Amino acid sequence: MLNQALVILSTAALSSLFTITVFYFLYQKRLRHELDEKLAAAREEFERTLDATLEEVGTLVEERVRQGVVKGVASISTPEVLTDTTKSVAKTGAELAERGLKALLGKGRRGGS
Repeated sequence: MLNQALVILSTAALSSLFTITVFYFLYQKRLRHELDEKLAAAREEFERTLDATLEEVGTLVEERVRQGVVKGVASISTPEVLTDTTKSVAKTGAELAERGLKALLGKGRRGGS
């Protein structure tokens, strides 16, 4: 009785091991290459779609900013206001660039207000 159970268990274990081995080699020889090719094709398609979308969004943002600047400048009533606004925008731009460079170079404020 113990011998029969041992034979049945060892046969089941060897059958499982054989099945796993066959599947592993089948995966390595065929399926892996097919899956890698499909993944590469999907990645290329995603990158193309992303590039096209980013270019479209960039163009749209550029157009909207240009329209906003034109409307803003058109609504300014006097040359003095235009001069002051230009100085203010230049100062703000310089401050933003300075903060960006400090953050990039690691010289920003730490721990303080």
